[in-house]
Amino acid sequence: MKVTKVAVKDIYPIVATAMDKRKAQYKKNIENYIKSRADKLYDTVPISRLPFGTEDVNDYFRALNIKPQEITACLKNTYYWNMNFNPRAAKDEFTMTQMMVIRYFILKNDNANAEISSVYLAFSGKFYPSIHSQKFKIPPEKYRYVMEYILNNILTNKYDLKREGSVFGAVRSICRTWLNTYADKFKDPDDEDVADMIQQLHGRIKSFLGNIATVFYDTYQKKDLYFTYGSDSAEEADYRIADNDSLIAERAVEKAINWVTSKSVDYRLCKMACDKNIKVDELSSIIESIQEDKENLPIIREFMQLLVVEYFANSNEKDVTSYSFLAKCVIAKPNTKNKNIIRQKEIVEDWLNENSPAYRKKKSRATRSSYCKAVLIYYTLVIMEANK
Repeated sequence: MKVTKVAVKDIYPIVATAMDKRKAQYKKNIENYIKSRADKLYDTVPISRLPFGTEDVNDYFRALNIKPQEITACLKNTYYWNMNFNPRAAKDEFTMTQMMVIRYFILKNDNANAEISSVYLAFSGKFYPSIHSQKFKIPPEKYRYVMEYILNNILTNKYDLKREGSVFGAVRSICRTWLNTYADKFKDPDDEDVADMIQQLHGRIKSFLGNIATVFYDTYQKKDLYFTYGSDSAEEADYRIADNDSLIAERAVEKAINWVTSKSVDYRLCKMACDKNIKVDELSSIIESIQEDKENLPIIREFMQLLVVEYFANSNEKDVTSYSFLAKCVIAKPNTKNKNIIRQKEIVEDWLNENSPAYRKKKSRATRSSYCKAVLIYYTLVIMEANK
């Protein structure tokens, strides 16, 4: 079958005409994309999916004043259109248009815009978001502390993420290498060449995320062996408790988990955890529902780890049977930036939303707070009881 040159002969003239007239709008669209996702793009760890949806594609084609249907009509003339062809992105209007935008800048020796355009392509729907979803079946946003442990203690400078300091920096480094490798091929490619370059970029992003995902899963399975501490401080020492404390903390959590798995819900502890806004029977029912779902066991363990680590990081006693442990765990922490505390709150709210119809119906902030505090106190008391 004869290889076609549709990308260069048919799509590129459409793109070049558009870019000559609307380069400013094109660059503004990328600027808007980066600004709207800056917190995720410049995160130090790749925990976010960074979705790239229909509206993003529409914004892109509006900026260029190109109708996607024009590109589709061209693509139907490629030799591979009616084939089960890999990469599938070679049949995607956005991807093929952006490949020709990159070619436009390469032919004009505009390396800076070629680079940012390739980064934009790398974060588009057929690349980073879909690969991230494939590689991270366990949503890493729920386990940020695992990913931060990996970044600070496992990854070396051979990893783009460690060396560059952010997700955006890592992907930019990957794209820079990709451009340097294929710049000459961009100048006069046939459709097979274009497909190959798309596949190469896809493969590099896949390797980047896949390598980190492998370490993430391995570390996630062993997460009981370490404890992280996310404080408001940027000092590296604040992110982990001392090794000897870690062993004590690990044993304390293991005893508490054994207590949970070997006993039914403790009505006495429920009674101690309740206030006027939540009945003892109601809390007992909530805890029972949480613990009956076996998929919650790793989350219960994580929750207890967070409680113990926070206490050990901020106390000299290291005694989870003390009143000090209870007091420090349950004291209100509004407006905190501490990632461990934020994660604690997320877990409790998820549990209540899933297991308490009454909680979902409550409108009063004070009443909802009572429910959250009751669950927090119950599991704090479990840790105390299990370690006596």
